[in-house]
Amino acid sequence: MTISKAYQRDILGLAFIISSVLATLYILLDISALFAYLNHEEKIASIFIHESIYFLIFLIPPYFIAKHMNRKDKIK
Repeated sequence: MTISKAYQRDILGLAFIISSVLATLYILLDISALFAYLNHEEKIASIFIHESIYFLIFLIPPYFIAKHMNRKDKIK
């Protein structure tokens, strides 16, 4: 039993969107931590950094998902 190419492309597209959003959240938390640290709020900055570490793994998958989706056999 295999997944048709249309459903597989849709699932990969959804995974790409979710990974991109979570990677953006990682970047926003780091920027917020930087601003908090510059405003001498070290405790808040450490909380932002600690929470953003969990989203670090979502920086890599969007690249590979997009590369896999753009292969010629997946587009047709």
